[in-house]
Amino acid sequence: MIIEKLLDEKNLTESEKQIAHYLLEKSHYINQLTCEELGKVSFTSQSSVSRLCKKLGFITFREFLTSLMIERNEYFKTLNFTTPLTSHLYSSYEDTQTTISSLYFETMVNTNLLLDKNKVIRICNRIMSASSIHVYGIGSSNTIAQQMAFHLQSLGLNCSYQNGFNIDYIDKLDIKNNVSILISLTPFNKSMIRIAEILSNHHTYTVSITSKDDNSLVDICSDSLVFSTNKDHEVNPIDKVFASEYIIDLIYALILSRNVS
Repeated sequence: MIIEKLLDEKNLTESEKQIAHYLLEKSHYINQLTCEELGKVSFTSQSSVSRLCKKLGFITFREFLTSLMIERNEYFKTLNFTTPLTSHLYSSYEDTQTTISSLYFETMVNTNLLLDKNKVIRICNRIMSASSIHVYGIGSSNTIAQQMAFHLQSLGLNCSYQNGFNIDYIDKLDIKNNVSILISLTPFNKSMIRIAEILSNHHTYTVSITSKDDNSLVDICSDSLVFSTNKDHEVNPIDKVFASEYIIDLIYALILSRNVS
């Protein structure tokens, strides 16, 4: 999440851009820097560094740097994936195996960078305290939604899968203290957007699991967990499924660990 914000320069001042460029340069060793030292080496100032930390939601510089270092290590791993995933990489069994393994690793690392720890924990808490949970999936998302519903049911939670086709039924559901999870692998899915709007009108706590390129559900839902996707059209469906399953497994494992402890 920090890396994403540092890369998205439209919300940064010129001084903050200079700081971001320094922090994201692989050759720079930043783990021992103080706030004052970072201001000097980035040719800005200590106050500029402090303002950037606060803008990114951190109280202290050390807290910011510690979180950044974790993300930074993962971010640099993704820079090794410079080869486009085109058809020639599937010319043999070994090539295909290597390509898919690399794709999964890249997708997982990039998705981890997009996940906010506090948000994931908050969502898990809401799921555990809900009187009922409805998981929605349409089209390519329905298998993933059914899988999540099964996972949550296996933990003893009152969870059901909804295919979203019966809008009137959804509008009449008893949604008091309910959590609704909307999974969308297809950007700007009109049916899923309509479901999200209905649930929002009922003041239901909603969670979307969707691509980082799809803001349609993010803007409506109470919370959203977004995953990374590869721009190559040949592998895009594969990494969408894997990324969404990874998020679902993460939620399942976190709730399972709570139950065990």
